Amino acid sequence: MRVLLTTAPLHGHFFPTVPLAWALRAAGHQVLVACPESFTGTVAGAGLPAAASAPHVAFEEFMLRDRDGRPLPPPRDPAERRRSSARAWGRLAARTLEGTLRIVEDWRPDLVLSEPLEYAGRLAAAAHGIPWAEAGVGLSDFGDSRGPATEELAPELARLGQGALPEPALVLDVRPPSLRGDGPARGPVMRYVPHNGADVRPAWLGLPRSRPRICLTLGSMLPRHGRLDFRGRLLALATALAGTDTEVVIAVDDEVADGWERLPQGVVAAGRFPLDRALTGCDLLVSHGGAGSAFAALVHGVPQVCLPQTADQFENADLIAASGAGLALPSDASDDTVADAARTVLGRASYGDRARALAGEIARQPSPVDVVPLLERLAAAPAGADV
Repeated sequence: MRVLLTTAPLHGHFFPTVPLAWALRAAGHQVLVACPESFTGTVAGAGLPAAASAPHVAFEEFMLRDRDGRPLPPPRDPAERRRSSARAWGRLAARTLEGTLRIVEDWRPDLVLSEPLEYAGRLAAAAHGIPWAEAGVGLSDFGDSRGPATEELAPELARLGQGALPEPALVLDVRPPSLRGDGPARGPVMRYVPHNGADVRPAWLGLPRSRPRICLTLGSMLPRHGRLDFRGRLLALATALAGTDTEVVIAVDDEVADGWERLPQGVVAAGRFPLDRALTGCDLLVSHGGAGSAFAALVHGVPQVCLPQTADQFENADLIAASGAGLALPSDASDDTVADAARTVLGRASYGDRARALAGEIARQPSPVDVVPLLERLAAAPAGADV
């Protein structure tokens, strides 16, 4: 079986799909990852073959500018941020669609597998009558993103004779039962397996400690591409969080950490390290509530304080808070408010207990290896047949 995996050129979108791609290859299937040329090195670094669906595509090009390259005005509130982000995924798909169509025509996959916000793959699959499945990568179904993305993709949809974005043949749902709200699973359930790229054990993990350790991150994109001073925000938060009774490690790209002259007192380390590994030695995660960060903490039973900034982060934060595994704060919460929330979560055993219970739910879900036969049946089934 040939499986074409399509992804946006962002670590947080691609990395959650890597364990499933490995499972497919281990079962003897061919996997090819379609993405912009600028991201093919990241794909190859994950041990997977890549095909360029477009030349270099910078994050700012599709997220902060319109199709004609004109800067877009900053969103005024969280709802507008989410809508603006949704339209950006449509603009990205418009950039990669022709290349994705060519890859499908040349390679003839039996199945297309896409992460939820990559739309060129599903359009190419529909155009060629190939089944496609959506690989869940987080707590949100991104349902409110499809409308704005469809508006942005109107010219491409018209050219392909499609009135709307096609629906998947199935969705692999990685949410544990307690984080599905009142509804059932969106499709077959699969365990979330964290992947953070090159996994080199941080030296500080082996250091003895007598104080609770907080992991602080705002993800890989905000400190480098956000409109606000997220680099400065990280340092201010670290200063507020570190104290005589706690220590802090900052997960951030090395290029950001290297730009800091010195770290606040009580900060043990700062740089890019695999969150999946690092959280085994931390008692709390303070983050933006991005899907990869939030799920890594959920897998390891680490409680959280979420400071959402955009897109699905608000939904992730609300779900985690409602589950009792952490707290959700406004995006502009003061540093002192974040520090108070961290002390609250560390000081109440119920948050850690609930986080560990959710980790148990995740561990009991079928692994990526277990869902490979389902994808095999989907690829082999006649169009429209139940699998």
